[in-house]
Amino acid sequence: MAQTRNPAMPHPDEEGNAPGAGTDQDERDSAALRGVDRALGVLLAFSRETPSLGVTELSERLGLTKSAIHRILRSLMAHGMVTQDPETRSYSLGFRVLALAAEVPGEASLRQICLPHMHWLRAETEETIGLYVVAGDVRMCLEELESPQLLRMAAGVGRCFPLDSGAASKALLIAGPANADLWRRATGRLSAERRARLEDDLERLRATGYIVTRGETVAGSSSIAAPIRVSARGEVLAALSIAGPASRFDDVRIERFAPLLIEAVERIARDLSALYGAAPAAEARAVAGRV
Repeated sequence: MAQTRNPAMPHPDEEGNAPGAGTDQDERDSAALRGVDRALGVLLAFSRETPSLGVTELSERLGLTKSAIHRILRSLMAHGMVTQDPETRSYSLGFRVLALAAEVPGEASLRQICLPHMHWLRAETEETIGLYVVAGDVRMCLEELESPQLLRMAAGVGRCFPLDSGAASKALLIAGPANADLWRRATGRLSAERRARLEDDLERLRATGYIVTRGETVAGSSSIAAPIRVSARGEVLAALSIAGPASRFDDVRIERFAPLLIEAVERIARDLSALYGAAPAAEARAVAGRV
């Protein structure tokens, strides 16, 4: 039997969609794109000049309501793209931004510059070599070359640790309270006694150029780390560490590792200076941004 159409019923289009269906989908797509644009706008509002922003500041910069900014920030926090300072309630870029950037090749990235020297240091020490950077209120392993020995320590690229524990964290904190923002993020929740011990450790680090810790982040482990300085003011861009089982890190080996570590960070600093001149603070962070 031949089928007849009810003239009162809308005819489907060539793809079988009823009239109006495409329009509804287009509206949903447009709304989704607006949401993406707004989220990107929030992320791009952060910069070297404004590393931390509050809801009110973001609302004024982007012309969005505070409730809209709150919703966007909650979503970004859920994905690790931003972090919030529990004391000031302000926001900054999260570690996932660095983790994503680590997958993007750069013409002269920090990892590329450091890797040859990390390979040299691993060959000299036969221990795990790690490159760490500050990522919000934690330190993140940006690159790692594992020890060739069967018994070894490994953090894993992208792994994050507290800023107040471990040799690499202390190397990143070498400026201490002089870097007020970083110091607050690292020590805001510490007791006065713990903060004082940390300042004592940093004094020893400044005197020797390196710091040794044992079992602070992983029981049975030990590490020695030094800061990578690149700016004319000696600003720290990253930290380089040698890590392994505490049983192998006796005083004799530490005494042998220390000058090798210092030589490696000096080589990296020379390479950075050759590429970026004096490498002032802004350029230094740009190098890290191209991880």
